[in-house]
Amino acid sequence: MAEPHVICGLRDKRTELAGMVNRLEQQLVQHRASLMHLDATMRLFDPDLRPEEIRPRQLRAHNDWFRPGECLRLIYDVLRDAAQPVTTRDLSGRIMVAKGIAEADTRARQLIHKTVLASLTRAKQTIERIEAAGVVSWRVGQAA
Repeated sequence: MAEPHVICGLRDKRTELAGMVNRLEQQLVQHRASLMHLDATMRLFDPDLRPEEIRPRQLRAHNDWFRPGECLRLIYDVLRDAAQPVTTRDLSGRIMVAKGIAEADTRARQLIHKTVLASLTRAKQTIERIEAAGVVSWRVGQAA
């Protein structure tokens, strides 16, 4: 038989999670009702409109270090001033310095690096990826 304190702890955790699920289900019902009302209102103004064909917007997680678009602006600033292509690691380091984030913080450095990579990936039409001898570097593209 299991230890009583373990069962008690697991029971408490289950009640907490069940409460969260119930709250989220209630929010989902409310949001679906709001969506139906919005669709009906849009059809009042344009009867031919098909709201179900409107793609939902992707919600991105909030970032503690950068405001929306700030990371990409900092990347452009660094790359424009660079005489030659910049590695991702160096780019992350320069951005950390510009933001006043301690470079010694390994976890912050990893997360900033990940954010910079994501921004670079989204900007693939204006920022060029250059790979030489297994090292990836970046520069502002010729069209930008």
